[in-house]
Amino acid sequence: MWPAVREAARRILREDSLIIRTPVRFVEDFDRLILLMGDAQPSRLSFPSVIEVNAPFIDVEQHNEAPTESTHLARLGPKEPAVDVCWIPLDTDDAWAAIFEACEDLLEAGYPGCVGCGGPNSELPWDEKKFRQSWSSGR
Repeated sequence: MWPAVREAARRILREDSLIIRTPVRFVEDFDRLILLMGDAQPSRLSFPSVIEVNAPFIDVEQHNEAPTESTHLARLGPKEPAVDVCWIPLDTDDAWAAIFEACEDLLEAGYPGCVGCGGPNSELPWDEKKFRQSWSSGR
């Protein structure tokens, strides 16, 4: 599961125009993460927007240029999204705890402004389909 956790964390830390849809119990944690991002990335001008939703998972989306279009980047929680979405198929509380820890570790290492500090294979394109196949065969 660790490669997907790192990939989701990298997406949260490096992408712009993010909308994070989360149950209310995680809003304060996201506010704390955004403050950490601001401290670690002082030149960053835009930060994720956090929207409270009544859902059993957390979704990370990136708004595209058209105001009504977005790309689904990650889901944290047990409900499986489309195969092109980075999915952390754990209980939502456990998935968020892993992502938050990975974000803290990456920010401490200087990500995304450093070369290679994103972890193994961080410079390669993510293959969600391949990861899901390997993960489900390893269960």
